[in-house]
Amino acid sequence: MTATTDRVARAFARGLASYDRAALVQRRIAARLFAGYRAIAPGHRPGRILEAGFGSGHLTRHLLELDPARLWLNDLVAPPLPGIAADYLPGDIAQVPLPDRIDLVASASMIQWVEDPRKIVERLCRTVVPGGYLAVSGFTPDHFPELRSLGSRAAAPSCLSAAGMAALLPPGWRVRNGGEWRAILHFPTALAVLHHLRATGVNARAGQFRSAAALRGFTQRYEARHGTAQGVPLTYAASWLIAENVSKPAF
Repeated sequence: MTATTDRVARAFARGLASYDRAALVQRRIAARLFAGYRAIAPGHRPGRILEAGFGSGHLTRHLLELDPARLWLNDLVAPPLPGIAADYLPGDIAQVPLPDRIDLVASASMIQWVEDPRKIVERLCRTVVPGGYLAVSGFTPDHFPELRSLGSRAAAPSCLSAAGMAALLPPGWRVRNGGEWRAILHFPTALAVLHHLRATGVNARAGQFRSAAALRGFTQRYEARHGTAQGVPLTYAASWLIAENVSKPAF
């Protein structure tokens, strides 16, 4: 496990109890990603599905609508989902053994946390049969502009545009759809923004305030620069990609 992976694991482990309640945008992203896949491949019936980074199950519950014969669920720290029978693959997606002959690989709001996204995308694609699909979402380099304007390091290590994710696909894959989407949450104070980030595990890269004065200065600057009549905004900028394995079957 790399140093970055270890920091991410510790941050998300701390936020497990609050993640499902706080991850409002991640829930919407999972729903949009699944809807995008179904729109592109309405007749696709995946019998074998692999999800990378299942978290609290936002995307998993949509995948269950497909009634797969077998479902594999991977996550770095999340425990098995209550009431959901699956083959659980705990650990780092870069290292954990993966199944083969997969019809659909799906991953929502995870790819931005890996250090080498090309390696991960290629690894996931190798599990997919010809005619199978990859459905993945992450966050763009424009993610959390309010924090970046104040010098925050809250950005994940691998934020990618939709085009950036498409560029990671190995030969034999075709982009079927993709795009970007922005969502703005409003909070009563900048401190509430920071509490939200901690509750969703984003503080893995947010840095630490060395003193109460530093924290107070940051929140005052945030509110002075970005405060609106609706409250203090935090802008999510998501990217998503649906791709198909168009390589010929090996005989």
